[in-house]
Amino acid sequence: MSAKIEISLIALEVKKWDLETQKITFLSYYVLKDTEKSTTFDVSILQPPEMVEEFLGKMRYECAKMLNEDIGEEEEIEVEFDNETFLRQKLYNYFKRITSELNNPRRKKGQSRMIFTTHMDVYNENQDISFLPRKLQFYVVLNWARKYYEKEDYKRAVEPLRKLIQVDPNYGLGYKWLARSLKKIRKYDEAMRYYERYAEVDGSLDSLLDLAKSYRKGKLFEKSEEVYQRILKEYPNDKEARIGMAQIRYALKNEEYLKILDELYEEDPEWLREWLRDEFNFRIYVPEKTPLSPIQAAKFLGYDKIFDLTQRAFRNEIPSHFNPGKARLTFYKEELENWANAMNRYKCYPEEVKLYPERLNLEEGVAQEITEAEAANHVDQPAQQNARPLTRVEEILIQIRQRKAQRQAEQQANTNSSSDKEKAGSEPSKADETGAKTTRRGRKPKKAASENETPEAAATEQPAIAEEKPKRTRKKKTTTEEPATE
Repeated sequence: MSAKIEISLIALEVKKWDLETQKITFLSYYVLKDTEKSTTFDVSILQPPEMVEEFLGKMRYECAKMLNEDIGEEEEIEVEFDNETFLRQKLYNYFKRITSELNNPRRKKGQSRMIFTTHMDVYNENQDISFLPRKLQFYVVLNWARKYYEKEDYKRAVEPLRKLIQVDPNYGLGYKWLARSLKKIRKYDEAMRYYERYAEVDGSLDSLLDLAKSYRKGKLFEKSEEVYQRILKEYPNDKEARIGMAQIRYALKNEEYLKILDELYEEDPEWLREWLRDEFNFRIYVPEKTPLSPIQAAKFLGYDKIFDLTQRAFRNEIPSHFNPGKARLTFYKEELENWANAMNRYKCYPEEVKLYPERLNLEEGVAQEITEAEAANHVDQPAQQNARPLTRVEEILIQIRQRKAQRQAEQQANTNSSSDKEKAGSEPSKADETGAKTTRRGRKPKKAASENETPEAAATEQPAIAEEKPKRTRKKKTTTEEPATE
């Protein structure tokens, strides 16, 4: 006797395709017994109706195989699809679209055959899904949010995530994703509220660490320390909570942060080195700081080229402050000193980080000067073979610097041209000095009115000049036509 199982397909995604073997690999998400499952298999590139049959057949086989593995025995299982008629039409339309993209006749010569529609939702985002069971609604909305969140399209992920926590207010991961998405689109206050809600609903170590970190980055150091203390009471050896406490001490210029870092270094030096290089925030949140321009910071750190310094700053390898509105990069002397001290104290780099404070007292023209326009010209140079590829944020920042440098160069060029014109107008011409200037096409120059000459006298000479040089007229070529004879 066979057992009947019903599954609900909610989405499928193209993972890869091979035109030599004529296969497409799909990742399918479905709901079985109120639990989300996924499976991956290949489908042949055929006509859409044939692809639909092959896809559904393999889905049935994979689900039955998985169920037999769970129960530990071979049993004949009949897999049925929820709303199969609707599902078949949806799959047919999707397979028709991706095959037309692969066989696009308008594809340019030499252009690769591509699939652009790599994701299919069984239920669209603008569709009313209130008729579905509550648990199925949850997984449908979760799929909407996940497809954007995993691709780091945080702006589009916000609305599906809001719907997700409405469907299931106790789903902690939904609050985490929503808080992180809001933070990425610079809605910090709202993000902090959802981090608080995440900690209330989930109550896990991860949720508390995220909340403490959110408070710390929002400069709410007292609240952040309270959460870290709460974590350390339950998890006294948690390294992330301990370095969070060190981070707060450092931000307030409290030297106790070094004691915490020393203890962590004794326990796990490699972990601390990696954290200091990649995660530790060396910014100091006090007003008494000495700002340095990129040129001054390059001198202080011993860089010959400012471009090398700015590239490391954009990769967060050196503490810096970037204002995207003004495209301005700023450093602070105290932060650079603390960063160099930590890098050397815990041997984060093979070579010692050296500082050159004496160079800050040199005259401006002694060290090599590189303007922002010159630095921007280096941006388009190809990266070295072993260099890390630029992130999207770094590319945007570089484009901003390029545009600013171009505007400055144009303004400088306009200033120089106007000053040249003023200089040329103030200098007497050679013709005025010699009185022998000739005009274009051998014409004699007009006689300038002298200081003793009256306006009437100058006016009487103008007709004479006009008579000497009559205006040439172009004769029109005339043609004669004989009258037509009948």
